Amino acid sequence: MSDRQRTIRVVDFELPRGAVSIEALMAMPREGWEHLRKEINIRRQIEPDRPFARCRICEGGIFIRAQAVDDSHVPFYAHFPESPTDCPWYEGGNLKPDDARAAQYQGHQESALHRRLCQTIEALAKADPRCVGSAIDTYLRPEIHARGRWPDVFLDMGTFGRFALEIQLSKPFAPEVVARHLHYEREGVRLIWIFRELEDPLPQGFHDVITMQRGNAFVFDDDAEAASIERGTLVLKCYLEDGKGGYLKPRLVSLDDLDTTTGRAVFLEDRRGERLVKYCREVRNRWWQAYQQARTDKPTSPFYSDKFAPAWASVRGHVPELSVWKEDYWATHSEKGQAHLASLFAILCSVAHSAERGEEVLYITQHSGAGALLAMLNSKLSSAAFAPYADLIETFVRTTPVADLLERPSFQKIQGNARSAHPQVDREHPVWKALARLFPEALDGMVRAEMADLGRLPKWATGPEATPSN
Repeated sequence: MSDRQRTIRVVDFELPRGAVSIEALMAMPREGWEHLRKEINIRRQIEPDRPFARCRICEGGIFIRAQAVDDSHVPFYAHFPESPTDCPWYEGGNLKPDDARAAQYQGHQESALHRRLCQTIEALAKADPRCVGSAIDTYLRPEIHARGRWPDVFLDMGTFGRFALEIQLSKPFAPEVVARHLHYEREGVRLIWIFRELEDPLPQGFHDVITMQRGNAFVFDDDAEAASIERGTLVLKCYLEDGKGGYLKPRLVSLDDLDTTTGRAVFLEDRRGERLVKYCREVRNRWWQAYQQARTDKPTSPFYSDKFAPAWASVRGHVPELSVWKEDYWATHSEKGQAHLASLFAILCSVAHSAERGEEVLYITQHSGAGALLAMLNSKLSSAAFAPYADLIETFVRTTPVADLLERPSFQKIQGNARSAHPQVDREHPVWKALARLFPEALDGMVRAEMADLGRLPKWATGPEATPSN
């Protein structure tokens, strides 16, 4: 097999993500694999000897290469240069970032247009009376680190903060994008990448920048220049991702309009985090509405209400194996699978809402008062119907602020009994997959990790297992 035919089939990401096949990577939306690409490069900069993703065969470090195809990009895995070259999946040598940068610029780091844009942007920013200092392409001596940077434009806006503006005409390289964000974050400087225009198709390096800026692209064009002159301060044109592969109508914004409170990311609106929040709520809200309607429809047995039918259809669209499981469950238990899943939904909602509110809230069983949540869990796991979900329920509870329930002797005893007496459903079981779609913040490792990285995990899912990197 030639080098061009070799393909890295499976990569092991740091938990909770776990194994991700090349097929799964290529099936991800752009936002998903770009986030992984970013996290790989962040780890590469911070701890180069501890790869965020490793080849399944040789355990060498892996990055995500974006290959231009038609008007888009397709993600592929590739070994870092120092990985073992005798790996059966090794796909050949890679240019080091410095060599690639030299080849791109051919020794000329700055064009006349780039220089003019830097001078214009600095002059417009200095018109703001808050600007107490500025510089173009000047070495910025770090306060706490040995290696400095040469930002295209540096602005000291007094009490408003310090900004590094990188005017990007040619595509940046992913490792350098991440390195700059990490450096300026450590120095307490807000980094903003500025384009002259959004090309179509957009180079992957620009997509990497937009990923770091939470789905925001900043452009300085004639409209932004005219608005800057009129307002007496720097104004940029901001393009926000529309969630469909394009951008919303651009808006003219000043530095005052931007969110600068999240460390390395500066943005107008967090489009990446909002996408995840919407994804998490989409199907779960249908189940919650169905539960509310079912309590009115059948107060004594809400889980058997037909009100759950649309909600069942919504999750079955994501987990088609539920149809076969539903038939098998009826044949072996003489019980409706839809009602069984609705009961599990109520159990997990009880845990999540109790964790969110800081008080015990139950949607199943008649337990009340102090210790009601623990009593409900013990009661359900003691039954043959729910004992097979001991692993699932423990996994869920561990991601919440009520994770200390797992240390209670009564819970541990009942968990042990459930596991010894009943085979446990695993992550590949249709019910686990369905509940992972209903509660991805807790049960979908990829979604949970990305939300933690973006600081968007809901309160109920911020248990001891949540360790955000952003």
